[in-house]
Parts: sequence; structure tokens; C-alpha cells
Amino acid sequence: MTPRRRNQHTDNAVLVEMDTAHWFDTVLQRFPARVGELAAPPTGAGLLPVPGDRGIPFVGFGVHALRYGPAFQLHLMRRHGPVSWCQAFGRKIVMVSGADAVQTVLANKDKAFATGWPEVIGPWFDGGLLAMNAPEHLAHRRIMQAAFSEAALTGYIRRMAEDARAVLARWPAGTRFEAVPAIRELSGQVTTRAILGVPYEPAGRQIMHAVEECIRAETAAVRLAIPGTTWHRAHRARRRLIALLSRAVPAARAREADDFMSVLSLVGGPDQGRFDTRQIALHTLFTLIASHDTTAAATIAAVYFLGRHPEWQRRAREESLARAELPVSVEELNGLETLEAVVKESIRLVSPSPINMRVTVKDTDVLGHYIPAGQLVSVCSAVNQLLPELWSHPERFDPERFTEGRNEDRVHRLAWAPFGSGQHKCIGMHFGMLKVKATLDALLRRFSWRFPDGYQAPWRFTSLPAPSDGLPIVLRSPAER
Repeated sequence: MTPRRRNQHTDNAVLVEMDTAHWFDTVLQRFPARVGELAAPPTGAGLLPVPGDRGIPFVGFGVHALRYGPAFQLHLMRRHGPVSWCQAFGRKIVMVSGADAVQTVLANKDKAFATGWPEVIGPWFDGGLLAMNAPEHLAHRRIMQAAFSEAALTGYIRRMAEDARAVLARWPAGTRFEAVPAIRELSGQVTTRAILGVPYEPAGRQIMHAVEECIRAETAAVRLAIPGTTWHRAHRARRRLIALLSRAVPAARAREADDFMSVLSLVGGPDQGRFDTRQIALHTLFTLIASHDTTAAATIAAVYFLGRHPEWQRRAREESLARAELPVSVEELNGLETLEAVVKESIRLVSPSPINMRVTVKDTDVLGHYIPAGQLVSVCSAVNQLLPELWSHPERFDPERFTEGRNEDRVHRLAWAPFGSGQHKCIGMHFGMLKVKATLDALLRRFSWRFPDGYQAPWRFTSLPAPSDGLPIVLRSPAER
């Protein structure tokens, strides 16, 4: 493998090219690729085998995927085409990139693909939509739609905006600190009252600590319930959360409030059905994890790019200050067009959910390449968001590409797909975008920030993407910018 050396004069080069600046990267490149085919197509089928690489014995390209993220996926696409395979930690994984290949898998017209997430991240999403297949997925999704209506979102976002404002009032100004852990905690602080109707202190903090235990286990190397391991702690945290949430359901039904759990406990009817107590607990747990982890990653990305591009930060702040501070409505947040474009561009470059996992339930093909049943497939949707054939100068931060007149995201329906596509498209995508915008709106009103010239975040991809240096930041009042 001979990746291109990082171009120091290109914006966000590490996102589109595998960096070779560190000695460890040089070591990785010295291992032979060991090219081979995934499986021989059936005789007379007229299909091609999937090309790919074995990489390092057992480890394969697992380290490359964790270290370089979408840049490694781009490398595979350049080397082998839109359908390829690689070995990672003892397992062969088909990698699907490019708009047409991704659309084929996510549209799933021949019903050949099922969700592959349980095989990758374990049981942490069990009982949630992400771990379900049709027809169970469709039945649960139809019932849940009411919990993500605009009327319901208004209640959640109002609480989140209020809490974000209160929390940010306690953030340090003029002092250097790491933004990544601070933003993750902020996400938890604005989540519990909106989702559970529970204040963050003290009960909400304990709940979000348990949620974080589950999140950390998603990428655990040791997957044995041995005391002291991440896997064991996560199983224990999940049991506590399910028990706690199950006990909370009767009170949620009785209060008929505007928090997510209360709304979810009341949706459905004679024709639609209604979730039982455990189902409500499981869907609420999934929503806690998803609404916390991915939105924190999106907020981190937006804070980074706003700090790198002060002119966009100024425009977004002026737009926020042009409206009343509180209460915040869905309509008002949707009207923050500059901030909307900034967030969309941020998660184009650094997608909180860069892949979708599927598994084949029968022999099938993608773009004429044979994939046997039982094969794990990584749908690399974030790669599409970095392809020069879909985006002008894709490595550049350019929110204007999402504005009327350019609309680069509409070149192909899978050009920009941070929330997935098809039947498994994220049911909470509007909720997630509103939460991120409400948080950034509150942050822009109170602070300004700027990163040193030449600073590029060292993104890591061991779980959801985040800068490995914690993203050191100094906040100042907008007047000091």
C-alpha cells in the first residue's frame, strides 16, 4: 500500500488522505497488502468476484480503519473500486462506497440485506430501531413517529435550549480547556430533562454516566463479561438503565408531559398498538444513546470548523443575535440558515455516523460483484461526502455548497447521507439537527473562539470521530474577537 503523503497546504487533508507523517504510519505501510478475492461467483452467474486485501495477519486493516477513518475507505475505493473487501481483526468485511453502490445496499430492493449493527457493536442497541429488521422495524417505527412530530420536538428543544443556556453560563472564559469532554458533558446535561423529564443533577448525571459506559463498550477489544472490563461494566450499566427506565414508565404515562419518555408512553392506539413497559424502556435507552453520542460528535465538528473559519462564526452569530434569545422554537431554529449550512458542511467533512452496517441474508450482488450470504458489509456513506465527482473541492470547508443556487447535496440522493437512507434512515434526524443547532446557538450568543493559524485537529476514529488532543480551546466574549 502506498498512500499519498499528506499535503500540508490542503484544508482537512487528513480526512481525504492517509497521513504518513508519524513513524507508526510508516510501519503500517511496510506490511504487504496480500491481494485476493472474497469468494468465487457461482458458475454461469455472470458476476465478478469482490477484490480486496488481507493486510496484516489477523489484524488485517483494522488499525488502518481506526486510525484513518474515511481516508482509508477512500484509499480502498481508489485501489479496488466501489465494492471491495478487507480483513479487520480476523473478519472479512465488504466495503461499499460511491453513490450508486451505497444506494443499492441501503435501498435493499431485493431484501438481501439486514442490519449488521448487532454483530459489530454488541447488544447496546438491542430493542432499538437500529437493531431491528422488517417487519418489526416498520411496525415500531410507525408507532414512534408521533414522538418525533414537530409538536413533540418543540417540547424537547425548548428544554434543551434552556438547559444549554444555563450550563454555558458556567463555562470558563479566558482559560484554555479541552472542548471535547466539555461538549460531551454539555450534551448529557441538555439531554436528560428533554428525554426523561429528569434534571441532570443528581439523577440525570448518574443516568448519563451509565449511558457512557454502554457507548464505550461499542468498540471494546475484549468482549467478555469479566469483572473489571469495559464489556462487563457496560452490561451492568445496561441492566441498571433498563430497570430504572422500566420503573419510570408509569410516572411518565401519568404526567402526560412534553418530555420524550412521556410522549412515547402515550403514543399509539387501538389500530396502531402501543408499546409495553419494557419496549418503552428499550426505545428510550436507544434514544438516550443515539441523541447523546452522535449530536455531541456533530457539535464538536461544528465548533472546530467555526473556530477555523471566523468569518462563518461571525455570520452565524449575527443571525442568532437577530432573534429573541428564549424561548427557542423549532421554527426559529429552522430559520437559522447560516447555522444550518455550517452544521451540514461540518458533518459532511466529519460525519458522526460514517458507516452503516449490514449483513447479507442471501447471496446477492452489488454493481455486478458477487457477495455470498452471511457476509458483513460496511456501507461507507461518509466516503460519498468526500468524492470530487460529487462535490467541488470536497476537502474544503464551504457551507455555501448547501445554499440555494449550488445545492451540491442534491447532485445524487446519496451524496450527503449522514443520517442514512432507506427504511433505516434515522428517525431522529430532525431532532438531532435541532439539538445541535440549539446548542451552537447558545454557544455563539455567549462566546467567540478561534484556533491558531495552521492548527488542524488530529481526528481519531476509534469510535465516533473526535480530535485526539481534546480540541484545546479558549473562549472569549464576542466583543473580544
